Amino acid sequence: MKISDLESGKKTKSTAKHLLEIKNIGESRFFTQQRKKDGHIIDIEASANFAKYLGGLVFVFIRDITDSKVAEDELTKNRAASKKILETQLADSYKHLGLINRKISLLLELGKFPKSKKYRQDVIDHILNLAMNISKAPTGYLYGSQKKGKFGLLSYKGIEEEQKEKIKVITSQTVGLLTHLIKEKKLISGDIKRYEAELLVLDNKLEYFVTLPLSKGTALGGFIFLGFNKKTSVDTQDMEFLDVFAMHASNALVKAGILK
Repeated sequence: MKISDLESGKKTKSTAKHLLEIKNIGESRFFTQQRKKDGHIIDIEASANFAKYLGGLVFVFIRDITDSKVAEDELTKNRAASKKILETQLADSYKHLGLINRKISLLLELGKFPKSKKYRQDVIDHILNLAMNISKAPTGYLYGSQKKGKFGLLSYKGIEEEQKEKIKVITSQTVGLLTHLIKEKKLISGDIKRYEAELLVLDNKLEYFVTLPLSKGTALGGFIFLGFNKKTSVDTQDMEFLDVFAMHASNALVKAGILK
């Protein structure tokens, strides 16, 4: 048999050229693949040395490295997978930092609203839009406190114009959620039916809500209602930010003379 009969995938000319190189240099160490008697291909490490006596002989020591090659390939795959995971985590980190910077800029923006009756509705609408964009809520209302525990609708989004008449003024008798909000004065979220807030659903098939209290001192000056129809929870980090947002929104509304 010739060497080319054992070599896997190599041509006769290539093998002859390699032998000539070994003869000229005197030695060679290389990696290749060879075919076993049963036809199975194995990876090998070969060390060849050329001797001039007896017309020239090439002594070759061969070591089967198939198992170590498989292990090395597996390690390479694992490293590639780990690299991909790290790259994904890094991209997520940059994305998260971008969101944080955006949220901080929103909070700073709240402190720049002018104190003027001319911009009163613009301030109210803008704050509601910011809250809805942050939470990705499809429906939102901003209420201001009136006398005797009543709350009047100051801004709305996600409902038809004619629907607002049904929720223009609400009390704890018509919306049980207000009882909890007036008492606790903190962010409340959960199932709409559980908190007896069905009146605020209208025709939008809302199931989950987040309510942000708008405070003036120790009193509840109003609130932002965010309604959801395709989710049953909000991410913890988003919830924490909404809590901070509510405080800044309260200050902005008080500064603009809106919260009473």
